[in-house]
Amino acid sequence: MDDLPSDPGTLLTTPSTDEALTLVESLVRWLATSGIRIVVILIVAAVLTWVLSWLVRRFIRTMTESSSVLSNVTGAVVKKSQREIKAAKVRREQRAQTLSNVAINVIRMVVWAVALVMILSEIGVNIAPVIASLGVVGLAAGIGAQTIIKDVVAGIVMLFEDALSVGDWVDLEYAEGTVESINLRATQVRDLNGVLWTVRNGEIIRIGNYARGFSNALVSLDIDANADDDRVTTVLEDVAGKLSTDPDWVDVIQGPPEISGMLNVDANRYQRRVVIKTSPGEQWGLERELRARVRAAFAEADLEFAMPRFVETVNKP
Repeated sequence: MDDLPSDPGTLLTTPSTDEALTLVESLVRWLATSGIRIVVILIVAAVLTWVLSWLVRRFIRTMTESSSVLSNVTGAVVKKSQREIKAAKVRREQRAQTLSNVAINVIRMVVWAVALVMILSEIGVNIAPVIASLGVVGLAAGIGAQTIIKDVVAGIVMLFEDALSVGDWVDLEYAEGTVESINLRATQVRDLNGVLWTVRNGEIIRIGNYARGFSNALVSLDIDANADDDRVTTVLEDVAGKLSTDPDWVDVIQGPPEISGMLNVDANRYQRRVVIKTSPGEQWGLERELRARVRAAFAEADLEFAMPRFVETVNKP
């Protein structure tokens, strides 16, 4: 009885020397086996992610460069302009960047998901029931997450069809602006006010892409009904011709100006329209320049624009 400690609780809280040594040995043994394997798994996952990401970027870059060479040869055969060849090259680079970003994100998710399962196995978790449970949970989640699956499938189809790329100016019905990012779940668009809109891919029914091929600079003019239309035609042709040969705009304009005849004639006005084919995204600047030149030319030629229409409203008692 004299060998017992004065406090009986110490028997439960203070391990013996042999127990402490056994615990330390077990910990050291675990660190020397499972611990090292966990570190190796993390290192391999990181290296594998980097290598696969590099291979994806290299593959897509090689495909883009090969496509550029083929496009240059084809462009020389069909006599495409350098502007068209350059625009096609930029387009291919944008698409390559988008596809590589999405592919790398998928690779990261797959590699680290497998690494997590392997780490759980090393910790001592029985992964067989976990995998079976994940299968059941995945089935239930698939039924309850049909919207997410719809968005992902729509995102994959949209990327492979090359409907839009980062940097394009698009109209997605719900938002219009510059595409800032595309992933399998949603597309982000920043509008003219600086607002960043996130649109789910499954909700995109139509895509209006202003960055494809060419755009049209369209200017509609309301002209006074008493103006001499022959002089109006002469002024418009002179302004459009000078603009088409201006060194500041010659690389932007892709075709001869089209000047319409009289449109929407009434007692006070008639309308004329000028359309100029231009590079994608350049139509707004060209429209502003054309309006400014037409206004100055009309003032010099003493031609009048139509006055705004006023609608008189009568308040009935």
